[in-house]
Amino acid sequence: MANNPSLLPPNARPLEHALAGAMARITAIPTPLTDLVRPDAIPASILPWLAWGLSVNRWRPSWSEEQRRAATAQAIPNAKIRGSRAAAEAVIADYDPRITLTEWWEEGGTGVPYTFFCTLPLDGAFDDLATASFATELYRDLVRVKPARAHFTLRQRIMAKVTLPMAAVARAWRMDRTMATMIAPDPADDLKLTTEYGEPLEDADGIAWEYI
Repeated sequence: MANNPSLLPPNARPLEHALAGAMARITAIPTPLTDLVRPDAIPASILPWLAWGLSVNRWRPSWSEEQRRAATAQAIPNAKIRGSRAAAEAVIADYDPRITLTEWWEEGGTGVPYTFFCTLPLDGAFDDLATASFATELYRDLVRVKPARAHFTLRQRIMAKVTLPMAAVARAWRMDRTMATMIAPDPADDLKLTTEYGEPLEDADGIAWEYI
């Protein structure tokens, strides 16, 4: 037995010995099964399948490999907080830390239970990101993770100077552009700016301002 590592009996046929020899070589094939469930070790070519298996909802073709691995690694922690404010804030922080979330009971909220504002600041540095496609992606990602009973509104807040004909002075007005969240954002929505009191913002010639 010492000279014969096979478990076949002495009267085994040549075909059986051949099969045993072929099967013995299978153990030389690497089988890194644990790497296939590790976001940091899985081959990049099959990383999307692991992300799909972990129910990763956010996946962008433009992401780098590091971003895709990070999103996959956060799949389980994100699933644990889904349906909470923390989940919504995590999505917002991933887009831009300057975006704020204001619930109905906080200062600046609606006062209507289970509603909140998601405010995108237009401060010059953020303006290039505040596009219709950006707002659409943010809206869809928030819908996936927000509390089921909560409703929210996306709004853009800017600071602008306008000349009031009657006062003949420059005065800063705060303006909000809100977008209803019961339907998906539409780039064709009316983008006329209003004052914080809901009045149309017009220049000295009576022409309404629009956000372009």
